Amino acid sequence: MNNALNINNQRGSYSVEFAFSIGIFLFLLFGVIETGRLLYTWSALNLVTQRGARIAAVCPVNDELIAQIAVFGTGGNNASQIIPGVGADNIAINYLDESGASTTTYEEITYVNVSITGYTHELLIPTFFSENLERNIISPTFSTTLPVESLGYNPTSESRVCFA
Repeated sequence: MNNALNINNQRGSYSVEFAFSIGIFLFLLFGVIETGRLLYTWSALNLVTQRGARIAAVCPVNDELIAQIAVFGTGGNNASQIIPGVGADNIAINYLDESGASTTTYEEITYVNVSITGYTHELLIPTFFSENLERNIISPTFSTTLPVESLGYNPTSESRVCFA
């Protein structure tokens, strides 16, 4: 008789244990997903700087196509197709001489540096704990420096055009 009373007293305990367990599991699952999104975004931002430096090395100084191509923009669109919130205004292009000083004189340019500035990653996880909790992560500055190549110089026509 005593065993029957114990079983009846524990009927809802599995539901309570499941509710606690599923809450913790979902919190961890969404944390892993959000971390994956953040790492993907930072990897893509690094790719954008590499692509931008490569394009800037073969295009004329301050060509408007450099930033558009770097962020994977299409058809005159300066917004990125792969990273939401990134556009040509996030791209900073610096032309450097042999000592690393900034210059725009073609004869002095030795390196090109492209960096991403001012990008904020927005988290998708809803904020349960506080409405004042910040849901944005300010990304570090990503930068790539490459030696210049032609800077768009075409020897047959003796003009500068973007080969991209």
